[in-house]
Amino acid sequence: MFKKAINKVETMNQLEQMQKELSKLGPAPNGKEIYDYAVKFFNIIVKFQDNFALNIDMFPKTVKSAETLRLHITNAGRNEYGWVRAKRGEPVTLHNLYLGNVYGIWTNTAAFFKEYSEKDVQQIIQNQIKSFVNSHREPMINLISEVLQKNNKPDNILVKSAMKMKSNTK
Repeated sequence: MFKKAINKVETMNQLEQMQKELSKLGPAPNGKEIYDYAVKFFNIIVKFQDNFALNIDMFPKTVKSAETLRLHITNAGRNEYGWVRAKRGEPVTLHNLYLGNVYGIWTNTAAFFKEYSEKDVQQIIQNQIKSFVNSHREPMINLISEVLQKNNKPDNILVKSAMKMKSNTK
């Protein structure tokens, strides 16, 4: 029971941290700056994904929001055939972030597209990134707020006991 409470507290702390980082990141920029922005965005997601599993059972009063948030994290996280092809624990870079496969444009790395000279292709890929980030960033910030509602926080006595127990085992 204490381990479950500790896991929930740690997960909630990391969700709050992810929310702060996504908020601080701000809206997606225009132009070639969007490539570096995308790397930062995806690194926020994979940092959580590598260390925590969003167990919707931890959040009984906001199950639907927790499930939707979990889907956003999965969709924007690591996937050997998706956007982020970095291995677990490896940071996202321009060289392991894959874009394209849209309007007949072949899939390639963000590094490739950042240096690509054809203006139309640049615009399409930049719009692809912006659209993806916009479909995830703001909704994730809002979903995290819903999941972190007071009614989801474990009983304070239980949390204090669990944290004390954890510190005594070190």
